[in-house]
Amino acid sequence: MDKKEFYEIYNQLKSKYGTPVRYVKPYLADGIAVWKIDNYEISLSAPWVSWNMYLTYKYLPLSKLAEQSDKEVYQRETTKPKKGF
Repeated sequence: MDKKEFYEIYNQLKSKYGTPVRYVKPYLADGIAVWKIDNYEISLSAPWVSWNMYLTYKYLPLSKLAEQSDKEVYQRETTKPKKGF
């Protein structure tokens, strides 16, 4: 990933959604920009050692439900008695 690609997408998102809540320049570190708008979280990330770039949208209420469901399944599966051979 070229740094200018990160900045192009960053500037587009910044012009639409304003200044991000969290921003780390992609210079000797992972490039990260996070916007929080109402119930949504938009994040742009570019790992420092990779050529990939990720743009993710997260609907926070649904994300919390998924995390809660994962915890319930984990608790249910780890509290089961182990069956022998």
